[in-house]
Amino acid sequence: MARTQGADVLVRLTLRLALLAALALPLPRPAHAQTAPAVYQFAAPAGWNRAQDGDTEVLTPAAEQAGTAQVLVLAPKPLTGDFDQQFATERAALEQFWGLRAPAPVAPQRGQSARGPYAAYFASYDSDGGPRYMSFLALAQGQQFALMVFVAASDEAFNRLAPAATEMFKTLQVIRR
Repeated sequence: MARTQGADVLVRLTLRLALLAALALPLPRPAHAQTAPAVYQFAAPAGWNRAQDGDTEVLTPAAEQAGTAQVLVLAPKPLTGDFDQQFATERAALEQFWGLRAPAPVAPQRGQSARGPYAAYFASYDSDGGPRYMSFLALAQGQQFALMVFVAASDEAFNRLAPAATEMFKTLQVIRR
């Protein structure tokens, strides 16, 4: 069933509001993973809770205090042409929506995997909810654009948990859309 452009805008706005709330408030710990039809697959590390929020999967490390860190796997979108430009546009929209300010990025990374081109952007930000340490990780697979965001509330948590988020991203595959 095809969605109208207005419905797509409403869905994106609703998703962004939910993601903003998730970043601003302590993260809930789901009793069990909720499931929805998968459009991607990846290997989540042992000890991470999984929950579905619309068509975004939210992962939190069970051994950490609520609000320490989370990974958001956003639903794949059609690749709209230039992968690098789409990545920059999507990242900038999320930065603006979440009220992230004063980015202090490290050198972005770009490469080619067996599934397609990928890009990574790492930065710390100021926000109304305090500092945020983030990884934006994108993959183009076929004509699909997948985006995973890792966010931590401290530099220490970022450095400790980022390797697990990176391993999740390395296994990310779009399986249908």
